[in-house]
Amino acid sequence: MATADLPILREIVRVIQAQGSVPERVQIQAREFEITYLEDHRQRIEEAIRRHDGDRLNILFGQLSSKVKYRQLRRAARVERGRPQQRAAKEPKGRSTKTPRTSRATRTGRAKGTAKGTKGAKGARAR
Repeated sequence: MATADLPILREIVRVIQAQGSVPERVQIQAREFEITYLEDHRQRIEEAIRRHDGDRLNILFGQLSSKVKYRQLRRAARVERGRPQQRAAKEPKGRSTKTPRTSRATRTGRAKGTAKGTKGAKGARAR
């Protein structure tokens, strides 16, 4: 039995003992689960409740893990009033300009055909 099963089974037993009825839905930690009872297990529990038969209820509670199936119900998406439905477009990450990057040599003033930032004769480097 998974650890997620125990809180659901305990909640089913708690509701049965407190209300005297077999629940179709239980709510645990703000999540709602729909409960499906296999075979005639639901009828047996209801009959034991009517007869006030505690021993029979305990036996049926012990079988609950194998006789019950559940599924989590989805919630409808909540839309807050007064908030705009569309979100503003996010700015792209990275550079904000669309200009191409320059090479390191160009940024430091050493472009091709220059000697330390000054133009040489016909673009040749002076040595």
